[in-house]
Amino acid sequence: MATYNSGQVKFGTPGAVIDSTIPSRRLYDFSDRVAELAPEESPFFVYLSQVGKVPTSDSQFRFLEDRSKIAMTDRAFTTSSNLGAIDAGDEDVMTISSSPWVIKGMVLMVSSTISGMGEGTNAATCVVIGVNSATEIRVKWLRENSTNAVTIDGSSAAVNVQVIGSAFAEGSGSPDVFSQELDNDYGFTQIFKTACEMSNTARATQYRGYADEWQRIWNLKLREHKIDIERAMLFGQKASVSGVQYTEGIVGHIIAEGGTPPVDAVQLSYNEGKAYHKSIADGSVTYDNLLSDLEVVFDPARGGSSSKLALCSLPVISLFNKMGDGGFIDASTLNTQAQYMIERSQGSFGHKVMKIDTIHGELALVKEPLFRGLASTFMALVDLDHVSYRPLVGNGINRDTQIQTNVQGADEDLRKDMILTEAGLEVSLPETHALINLEGVN
Repeated sequence: MATYNSGQVKFGTPGAVIDSTIPSRRLYDFSDRVAELAPEESPFFVYLSQVGKVPTSDSQFRFLEDRSKIAMTDRAFTTSSNLGAIDAGDEDVMTISSSPWVIKGMVLMVSSTISGMGEGTNAATCVVIGVNSATEIRVKWLRENSTNAVTIDGSSAAVNVQVIGSAFAEGSGSPDVFSQELDNDYGFTQIFKTACEMSNTARATQYRGYADEWQRIWNLKLREHKIDIERAMLFGQKASVSGVQYTEGIVGHIIAEGGTPPVDAVQLSYNEGKAYHKSIADGSVTYDNLLSDLEVVFDPARGGSSSKLALCSLPVISLFNKMGDGGFIDASTLNTQAQYMIERSQGSFGHKVMKIDTIHGELALVKEPLFRGLASTFMALVDLDHVSYRPLVGNGINRDTQIQTNVQGADEDLRKDMILTEAGLEVSLPETHALINLEGVN
């Protein structure tokens, strides 16, 4: 009876290869080992594979988003009503932006300008005495505007409403309740394929420079496959077209959904479901100015964690390490507290990491070599608590990175193997992520 080599997966430096003696068609799970191959070339995929892997049993996976933390912190809305002159004791019906959490007894500060919030002629206080719907409430004014002549006019300017607590009569019963519903979203897995092919004549030929040409090609193809996944996880746009599914990338999501980046975003505000997206001049990247941006990025109202993975292009990470006058670490800060907030180390997954610890939160800066060309000025701030790598795993079948050997035709005098991955990226709570474009950096 004929005997065959059962097959062996070899793994080493610079990468993993398949034993060229395997004669039969075999399937190998390679999901863990591919992440270890050249980690500096695909840092985002490596981080996702190591700390953010959540298998899915459906190629269109769904997930829930809990914005209760956001709602508790930012509890504010706007009104489009022309409120007119205000007298204490008057009652009004107020048309508001959708706010299903407003209940009877809430005390509101209403102002036509942020600067007038709490004082002056452009602010007044009221209490909710009834809720007609999520967009219409009845209020009683507690404090008139100081001149009784200034109109808080929603037809000409935004009227801001901020909840400032609640108030109830002595001996009153329990208040009304509201529920903060969970939002739901979805994503797609994407099928990635990379083939490795060589004629049997070429496989039997000894070449200069490398002991086994088949192994050399396998190393290249594995890296190619992983980098393809990295590109999709960075720049992909969610879609399902003509039977082909495309996953969403972190940068792709921000650019598609974040809107036009503001020139200045000093206000602590956000649009629900939108990431922070800003363009700044590279000359403005100083430690002090970074703190101003991080006020927004780490704003508790966004619901994120206290640390972000900062994927930086090569020019951007160089900028953060420049120590000359006017650089990020300029001469005036070298002997101050700032130097103790910056640490350079070897990360757990094979990357060099620059950590910047601030009062608002921590950034872990890592080089992203795929940020080049039009993306060569990018710094993506990723909240790893709110992204997940979603390989398709179900019914006993694992579609995470695998190698299928000998997929050539039966009559072909060659060896052809295939690397296959079916997985997607889940981007939840986009408010917790950010993309900063450092225009002009080089």
